[in-house]
Amino acid sequence: MNDEITTANTPNKINKSKLFSKYKSSYESAFLDISLHTFLMASSFYSLWVFRNSWVSVFTIPFMGFMIDRTFMIFHDCCHQSYTPNKILNYILSQITGTFVLTSPNWILDHHTHHLTNGNTENKYKFKFNELVNITKKQYDNFSIINKYIYSFIHHSIIFFNLTPFIYFIVLQRFIYVVKKIKYNQKINSSLSQIFINHLLNNLLIYVLCKVLLYYDIFVLFFISFHISEIIGFLLFFNQHTFNPSYVVNNENWNMTNSGLLGSSFIQIPKYLNYFTMGIEYHHIHHINSKIPGYNLQKYHEEVISKSNIFDNIVKLSMFDCYNNLWLVLYDEDKNKYITFEHIIKKLICNLHLS
Repeated sequence: MNDEITTANTPNKINKSKLFSKYKSSYESAFLDISLHTFLMASSFYSLWVFRNSWVSVFTIPFMGFMIDRTFMIFHDCCHQSYTPNKILNYILSQITGTFVLTSPNWILDHHTHHLTNGNTENKYKFKFNELVNITKKQYDNFSIINKYIYSFIHHSIIFFNLTPFIYFIVLQRFIYVVKKIKYNQKINSSLSQIFINHLLNNLLIYVLCKVLLYYDIFVLFFISFHISEIIGFLLFFNQHTFNPSYVVNNENWNMTNSGLLGSSFIQIPKYLNYFTMGIEYHHIHHINSKIPGYNLQKYHEEVISKSNIFDNIVKLSMFDCYNNLWLVLYDEDKNKYITFEHIIKKLICNLHLS
């Protein structure tokens, strides 16, 4: 990729290398961030324990859920090698934070491919152009009646955003990358031994965590908090790439910059929640350069805005927009947009009237 970001509507070119050097990770920033996070996370555990039999747990449980989400953001950056300037330190932190989010550093194997393919229907990796909505309307129309009912049931928002993250984090993250390595072999850029060690270490650390949680009688409370966090995480990830106007193109028209600028949203997170999301709402920036740590994404965004209009076409999503997007279940390749089941039902009724 070029070191400059430019679009047809942008008269000024932005030198990415200079901006990256200004907003890349540093030991000082990482230390300050992890110190505050550790204090708040420890306070969350303490509050969960102290108020475990009190009505106050109505507040401590969701707060722990938000803190787990932020722990995942740190884990996410560590896996991207963007949280600190040191690879070994990032790996150690990814193992520690991965314990609390029930995910091993193997997670980056899929996530890295996601960055290389977001919105690309013909990518060489044969990866899903959208990890959560990748069935087209034509494919759905060719389903049998039974499969249509199954798909409709699974993709109902209440079912989908409760069941999918549970299966993904609680079940699949225990072993899935060993299976993928055996199945795809050379397509997975990591050795089987490293993948196995990461899974094993993560599972052992989670086992220790569970023993501690049981000892302090907060096991159930923690996992209620975790379920809240995984739902919030999936809601965020869904809205980062599932919106209209959509960016879904073939390989010839796809490029990394547009995947970020057009295929990733800018979610208008309320200021009082900014700490917990750690800048991931500036997802267009993250997809342009995943080496910028979350704690610098907002600063990067604001500096580019002050110098050019490159972000004028970014899709900004309000909280209301995010809610409405949860009902998008299929990609309509004819209209180049994500659609709800309501669109399908209306068209079916219209066709019945015409016939």
